[in-house]
This record gives sequence, structure tokens and C-alpha cells, in this order.
Amino acid sequence: MKLYVLRHGETETNILKLICGKSECNLTRTGMDQAREVKQKLKDVDFKAIFSSPLTRARITASIVANKPIKIDKRLTERDYGDYEFKKKTEVDYQGFWNYAKRQTTGEKLKDLMNRIDSLIKELLEKYPSSNVLLVTHSGVARGIHYYLTGIPKDNDLTKLAIPNCSYRVYELSKEDER
Repeated sequence: MKLYVLRHGETETNILKLICGKSECNLTRTGMDQAREVKQKLKDVDFKAIFSSPLTRARITASIVANKPIKIDKRLTERDYGDYEFKKKTEVDYQGFWNYAKRQTTGEKLKDLMNRIDSLIKELLEKYPSSNVLLVTHSGVARGIHYYLTGIPKDNDLTKLAIPNCSYRVYELSKEDER
């Protein structure tokens, strides 16, 4: 399976540099333009399936990029940031929140996010073993998918990977990769 993992386009909260997890926020004009650019880049890819987070910013990005019907999957929903929601990363222990070895005191536990990802990847490998699949999601989930597939760093710090708006990564997976 060739797995394309796309972060949604720019939002109002991204401009303000605020953490936005499960809350709704809208794409900006730039975010919509970013999605149109990605559509052009991926126009020749024949996706067997396209999945999106149920949150509006991801669904709109997916609807702009998609060349097929979109399937909504709750496992692609951004991580719940709890008390960190709508705060700046500099105002909270953001690095601790994304450290696999530390105990989170607010929001969704990192291990729970990784369990969601595990469930999703296993299901996709079963249903689409030799197909192109597009996931439209959020930076936190995209980061989780990356480290799920490539391994947790020795220092357990998952903040080192930056995922800009409307950027995507491509992963080649096979049933032998299944965890």
C-alpha cells in the first residue's frame, strides 16, 4: 500500500499560533489555495480510497483535493489537547505533551493516539494492501502516523518533526510491515 498522509490547509488558529485540537476552526483563503495546489500535485495518483478526519478543516481540505468520495474516520481526528486548547505552545509544556515517556496531565494520552493509529493502519493494510490511500488529517495525527511507521525516537520526543499546513508524506507499506 502506498499511504499518503496530508495535513489540512492553513486555519485561523494556525495564523495566531494557537493549539487547536478537537475544536472546530476554519480554513483561511490561503488554506484553500494550499489544498488546490496539492490537488494539482496529486492529480495523477489513482486513490483507491480517501479518508478524512471529521473536523471541518480536514473535511474541506479533503473535498478540495479529492477525486473520489471521502470516507470520514474518527481515528483521524486531532488529538485532544485538554487544557492546552487555544494556548500557544510557549505557554504550556508542549514538548512534554509529545514525549512518549512522560505522563500527560491533560488531554488525550499519547499512547491512546498511537492505539487509534495502530487500529487504522492495520485496517487499511487489510482492505487496501496494494492500493494508493489518502488520509487527510491534522499535524498531531500525521506526526503520530510517522512515528508509528518509523519508530519512536530514543529520547521519546515527538516534537522534532514539523508538519506544515497542506504538506504530505508518502509511506510504502506491506502486510509484512504490520505490527
